[in-house]
Amino acid sequence: MVDFSTVTLPFTAGDLLSAGVALMKVVGPIVLLALAFVVAPKVINLIKSALGRAGSRA
Repeated sequence: MVDFSTVTLPFTAGDLLSAGVALMKVVGPIVLLALAFVVAPKVINLIKSALGRAGSRA
């Protein structure tokens, strides 16, 4: 069995967490922009079709 009690890491859990948050600050807006380009046309078509059906009914 291997004894890991003497092994020390060069970073703490707080360092790892702050690095993850910093990465999400960089990547998050890019992902949101990509999702907007994917979802926006579908929402626009949904609204147009709903308004088209409501206009033809009146």
